[in-house]
Amino acid sequence: MTLRKQLWVAIAIIMLLALLVSIVASTLSARNYLAQQLLTKNIDNAASLALSLSQLPKDDTTVELQIASQFDTGHYRHIRLEDPTGDLMLERRNPEAPRGVPMWFIDTLNFDVRPGVAHVSDGWSSFGTLIVESQTNYAYEELWAGTLRLTAIFTVGLLVIGLLGSFLLGRLIQPLRQVVEQAEAVGARRFITTPEPRTWEFRALVRAMNQLTEHVRAMLVEESRRLERLKTRLQHDDVTGLLAREPFLARLQATLDNRHAGSSGSLVVLRIHDLATLNQIVGHQNLDALLARIAKIVEQAVAHTEYGAAGRLNGSDIAVFGDSIADSHRFAQSLLGGVRDALGDDAPDALTLHVAATLYHPEDTTGEVLARADLALARAELEPGDAVAHEPHAALPYSDQHQWRAAITDALDQHGIELGRFPVIDANQQLMHHEAPMRLLLDGELRPAGYFMPWAVRLDLIRRLDDAVLEAALSQLQSPDERLAINLSVDSLRDTHFRQALETRLQLDPRAAGRLWVEFPARGALAHPAELRDLCRIARLTGFTVGLEHAGPEAFQAHDLTTFGLHYVKLQASLTHGVHRSSETQALIRGLCTLAHSIGILVIAEGCDSSDDIDPLMDAGIDGITGSAVREPTR
Repeated sequence: MTLRKQLWVAIAIIMLLALLVSIVASTLSARNYLAQQLLTKNIDNAASLALSLSQLPKDDTTVELQIASQFDTGHYRHIRLEDPTGDLMLERRNPEAPRGVPMWFIDTLNFDVRPGVAHVSDGWSSFGTLIVESQTNYAYEELWAGTLRLTAIFTVGLLVIGLLGSFLLGRLIQPLRQVVEQAEAVGARRFITTPEPRTWEFRALVRAMNQLTEHVRAMLVEESRRLERLKTRLQHDDVTGLLAREPFLARLQATLDNRHAGSSGSLVVLRIHDLATLNQIVGHQNLDALLARIAKIVEQAVAHTEYGAAGRLNGSDIAVFGDSIADSHRFAQSLLGGVRDALGDDAPDALTLHVAATLYHPEDTTGEVLARADLALARAELEPGDAVAHEPHAALPYSDQHQWRAAITDALDQHGIELGRFPVIDANQQLMHHEAPMRLLLDGELRPAGYFMPWAVRLDLIRRLDDAVLEAALSQLQSPDERLAINLSVDSLRDTHFRQALETRLQLDPRAAGRLWVEFPARGALAHPAELRDLCRIARLTGFTVGLEHAGPEAFQAHDLTTFGLHYVKLQASLTHGVHRSSETQALIRGLCTLAHSIGILVIAEGCDSSDDIDPLMDAGIDGITGSAVREPTR
């Protein structure tokens, strides 16, 4: 029973007891008073009537008329005249019961008033004895009316006090409600704090809960920092802070192997010409500082790309790739200009920069992309001073944005979206869900998202694609055995109307919503925490599952994942690829899993392309895996 209901019950009981006490006290007091008044009236009326009879002639008619006249006008219940021997001479009675008064009330009060007695004389002799009883009906009726009035007053008082008490109770227990919400959030691995109330008892409780929340949050932050330090030591170059060669190439390979996105983008390599000679001229420390400044500029350029990364391939080569770089030559020129502008007059005179750029497509291999970059670098080095060279890729079937817009919209209108199916299995070799990346019929073939997504983003068609993906997934989820994970864009996450439409759509189909997994790119989604938090709220209301894909250790370090209510994250393939060969990478993944599990988040490994990686990943605490080495379990 809620506190509000208990309050109403308590008030009702108290008011009822008060009503009973008031009724008993007031009614008994009034009864005694009225009984005393009736007794006085009986005595006075008996004496008055006896005196009148004593002065009148004593014939039967006169006596009867006098008694009848008194009886009819004086509100009497009984008048009796007896002779000196006690025999009845004359009697009048009014047997009428009180009107509108229940018998139990009359029986309970029971006015037992002694009648008035007076002697009637006839000269010097006694004529008879007169007995008079006043009418009590009016007393019963007035007492009953008073009881009803008192009951009505107490009933109104009960309602007023109950409503006022409910309002005050609501104000008083608001901190308690917040503590309950906070405890539920902790149970869901979301660590939030609440303001301290004015009530001392509640303040102590809220303060204790906030301290617990902050303590757990601090533990998670410290663990996240430790993992970040481990990740930096394992994957990053000491001088520039960029990815080392092997992690960078692994991330590039994972991007090219991403069957779901089918990524298209650009690789740009910046080479510092004759690094050994430059080292002799400026000195080792100054050269390291110069490389660090260049690396910072490169990192700033990567921040504006999608799924991009920057790394140091060797002493003199710094490389950048990104899916959203559609014009690699222009990006290379911009990068060179940005480095020169940032260095300004501080750049050594001997510093010469060569930049190579090339496009990559889903069918490319890492070796092919690097080979084209090497060819471009070779041409750039033939030029005196700074130079940019571009190695083209085979032309795409559509040359401009008008053709791309027509091709994408026609494909959507005529054929719609098709969804792939790639299994994700758990540690028990059971199916968790199917990843369902979008496919679009372009140029006579089903193309992955990476083939057309950069143009869809540029042409502002991404929302339409996401809407089509959602409808296709919900259509397939009508089958009760199906569970699908769909990839949606950050643009849709940021769109308030899309989130509202998603909530409305899934509320109409709760069964399908319970089997729907929705995931967003980790880097883009975490850059918009308010929108991601709102989407997780919608997920709790409607029942679907929310996660992040392509997540790296930085997702745990740079963001407080405890505040969102996410269900899972998918670790990027570059982190999980070849994990069986590195015990330190296994330790990093184990730490990430421990951190995620402590806040109730599942961890799924992407890009498991070797069966040798499956057991080490599971031993590290991974909850699910997907990749070319994963086979759908037989039923």
